[in-house]
Amino acid sequence: MVSFIKVTEIEDVTELLWADGPQALILAGGTDLLVKKNSMDGRSLLVDISNLPAILGIGMDDGGLIRIGAAQTHQSIADDPLVRRRARVLSLACGAVGSLQIRNRGTIGGNLGNASPAGDSLPALACLDAHVYLVSRDRKRAVPVQEFFLGPGSTTMAPDELIESVRFIPRTGRTVAFFKKAGQRLGMCCSKATLAFVAKRHGDGRLSEVRIAMGAVAPTVIRVPRAETILEGKILKPSLIRDAAEACRQAAVPIDDIRSTAKYRKNVVGALLTEGLLEVFDHSQALMKRSKTKRTRRKRVSTRTGR
Repeated sequence: MVSFIKVTEIEDVTELLWADGPQALILAGGTDLLVKKNSMDGRSLLVDISNLPAILGIGMDDGGLIRIGAAQTHQSIADDPLVRRRARVLSLACGAVGSLQIRNRGTIGGNLGNASPAGDSLPALACLDAHVYLVSRDRKRAVPVQEFFLGPGSTTMAPDELIESVRFIPRTGRTVAFFKKAGQRLGMCCSKATLAFVAKRHGDGRLSEVRIAMGAVAPTVIRVPRAETILEGKILKPSLIRDAAEACRQAAVPIDDIRSTAKYRKNVVGALLTEGLLEVFDHSQALMKRSKTKRTRRKRVSTRTGR
């Protein structure tokens, strides 16, 4: 027999998990849990934390990090002005999750706890060097997001721990970011492959602080240091884009499954990076052309006025 309990205080949750962690299953948005056959998996206690104030909210913490509570929905994150301004790659990724109904129910904590390599928010969090904040009755700890995952459906989280929030340093300066995914259709599909990109763009078009992460092409989300190095400090050009895309293909270690083949996944991550970087390149070229036109006009005006 399954027992159900709804809690509103985090101390009650951590105490409950300390006493009955292996038997308890956490329910927040329920978009993964409720559609799984035999989702209780022999457990006897279902704990609803969907209205737990301590794991809600988006804002700056006392240490200057952006804090997103584990129970925040994907849509609330995608729409949040702070996230859109200082962590745009995460806004784009959360806005690409499933359908509007799923985004209004599913939570970022659920995406993390589910530990699917295809979780859309996870490559964006890897690009942001995010940390997962965990709480239990006796301790608190922060785990780098890439160390949090051990494999499909597996994390470093202990049975008595709860995901409290995810936190990261806000991006500053002129930032370019994109999130790309390949799937059977644009909405309501489990991604065949995903790719997140973020970098700082300087006035001359150079890129710095480049971060690239891929999902659904390895047992966990992976960063691509070689591709990042290829682009770091450089002005985009077709040959660099080609080399970075090839680095992504080489870094991917996907599998064949019901959704896709390994060969397709390896090729498509390179195509996703190419598509995104070409958009950045075209935008940069347009900005440079506009800037050049303005300088020319100012020079003509100055000549006519004798200045």
